[in-house]
Amino acid sequence: MFESRFCDICGKPAKTYQFGSLLCEDPECLKKAQKLRGGPAGHKLRVISVGSTNPVKVSAVEKAIEKTVGTMLVSSVDTKSGVSDQPQGFEETFKGAYNRAKGAFEKVNCVYGIGIEAGIVEIGEKKLDIHICVVYNGLDYSVGTSQAFQIPKDISDMINEGYECSKIAEETYRVKNIGQKNGIIGVLTDNNILREQLCIDSVVMAMIPKYRRNSQIRF
Repeated sequence: MFESRFCDICGKPAKTYQFGSLLCEDPECLKKAQKLRGGPAGHKLRVISVGSTNPVKVSAVEKAIEKTVGTMLVSSVDTKSGVSDQPQGFEETFKGAYNRAKGAFEKVNCVYGIGIEAGIVEIGEKKLDIHICVVYNGLDYSVGTSQAFQIPKDISDMINEGYECSKIAEETYRVKNIGQKNGIIGVLTDNNILREQLCIDSVVMAMIPKYRRNSQIRF
């Protein structure tokens, strides 16, 4: 009955149908499906799927969605970026975000799939770190970026040699899994600006075409 069907929450193979959702056997998915079902009338909340299990990105999407279009259930799924571990340039970074958004949309029954990709872009002779977000609805996409910040020359020189920015930063600043915490930006700003905020900004910018007030505007 459930052959080739997938869990509406996590994207794993579906085993059952409860609370108006296809579900796997994970108890957490069952809990989320109950929340998704809504109040006594059983009104379903809208669902957004994030193409990442990075807690910083997931939290950022939850906060950005609340700020822009209101309450939605955010589901996180592991997706492939389809680009190098260290994307460079706007096009490759965008492609990674787009692939994550499309993959997230295809894994979960949702309104939007969202992908966030951090990459290195060059302005003048300087290298900057930037986050690009893509929001995909199955037919079209919208895109937004975070603020960009200049990375130290020692790190940019090693990126030129083929190393991944986050791996260099982990060794340089002795912060394990720095990309799942406050990020390089946190270190450089004494935690006055955190990676989560950059992710939030990129999602908010990408969600602008989704605002109700902008529904009649062509982007």
